[in-house]
Amino acid sequence: MAKKTPDQQLAYNPQVGGNLLRGLMAMTGFSVESFEGAKRENGICYWYAHEYMSALGYASWPSFQSVITKAMGACTRLGLDPTEGFISDTYVDGGKTVKTYKLTRFACFLIAMHADSNKPEVAAAKAVLAGIAEKVISERDFGRLETREDLKLAEKVMTGVAKNSGLADNEFGIFKNSGFVGMYNMSIKDLGKYKGINSGDTLYDFMGLEELAGNLFRVTQTAARIKNNNVKGLNQLSSAAKQVGQEVRTMMLKNGGVKPENLPIEDKISTVKSKLKNANKQMKKIDQKKK
Repeated sequence: MAKKTPDQQLAYNPQVGGNLLRGLMAMTGFSVESFEGAKRENGICYWYAHEYMSALGYASWPSFQSVITKAMGACTRLGLDPTEGFISDTYVDGGKTVKTYKLTRFACFLIAMHADSNKPEVAAAKAVLAGIAEKVISERDFGRLETREDLKLAEKVMTGVAKNSGLADNEFGIFKNSGFVGMYNMSIKDLGKYKGINSGDTLYDFMGLEELAGNLFRVTQTAARIKNNNVKGLNQLSSAAKQVGQEVRTMMLKNGGVKPENLPIEDKISTVKSKLKNANKQMKKIDQKKK
């Protein structure tokens, strides 16, 4: 019998010998050939998470599982059902039943984008899978999505803290604007004009990762100052918001050398989401063609 190539060996059932399979993937490193060779087909095309873990250079399931959790969160933020791409499953390894996931191609892509970039296998996986999608997708895209969602939650928390400190519903606009004046030296309305954003759009949706992160820090620290300093009433609340904004501005200028208002705008967040959703569709089409 002719000796099997590594890619042929990768195609066998993991229930027969998962350790050998994972070892082969680890030895060959991440490549298009090893990735495609590890694919299974049973109604859908999928990859086993434990095998993919080794292909990405991870030795510990708990550490890799945390990456999977982040990837599933990204899937949810895109409005996609994570259970469609991350399918709970089990297989037998050395006589022991192991819980794992069947991963779709897009799930593998999301995992790679949230994995440790210092691992050469991860860097290779990102390049390969982004190339398969035929889309220019970067870690910044995911960073923007995550930070934008965090900012939404942080603003809700800040609003609640401010209301508990006496802020009336009709005063929130004044309070929020004070934070922007502190950080940007201009009002929200003027900042939108300065950056060329339409009046009906939300400024945050066009901010890059650095600017979003700066605003997230401003909002969380404003809430903290209100609580810790027992700030009360509109005047004190607005003053606190402006002071924190000024401090964040000083920090950003010191570290980045660019005024926050001069940071470039980027694609609207909804455009980024559409790009990633289209990548999911493209990957599904690829696997449908190869069945």
